[in-house]
Amino acid sequence: MTVLFRIGELAQRTGKTKRALHLYEEKGLLVPAARSKGGFRLYDDDNVRRIAFIDQMQLLGLSLTDVQKRLQKWSALDSGPQTMALVATEYRTQLADVRVKIAALKALEQEFETSLKFLEGCRTCEDDDSNGISACSSCARKKTEADPDLTLISGVTAH
Repeated sequence: MTVLFRIGELAQRTGKTKRALHLYEEKGLLVPAARSKGGFRLYDDDNVRRIAFIDQMQLLGLSLTDVQKRLQKWSALDSGPQTMALVATEYRTQLADVRVKIAALKALEQEFETSLKFLEGCRTCEDDDSNGISACSSCARKKTEADPDLTLISGVTAH
């Protein structure tokens, strides 16, 4: 037996607002499973899964309109095997993009760690009367210890 629930419960289950769910419906991304005798929209676990799918697509950087277009393109194909082949092709491309982003984020993580290590050692000008960040541009420690490619440090102190 399929359990049906109203939009408030769907919002609770998915962490979305009712307004967001109504927008998904307007864009054709979400279709109620049924209607109650009183005319209320009713949803099921397939709707919860669709919202999780939408969330994943948005994590990739796709807008709701992009998701809508993608779903329409997939729905327009003539057969299940055709659709799954196209989905697989697009997912392979997306996976490659995700791997590139992960590598870039790992490099950024390392730079943050290195920058924080450097910054935690910044105590050489505590007694200096210089104003704010301007003192850092002439810091002898930066010139001798900081990696010249440490963008998160050199970008702050650059003029």
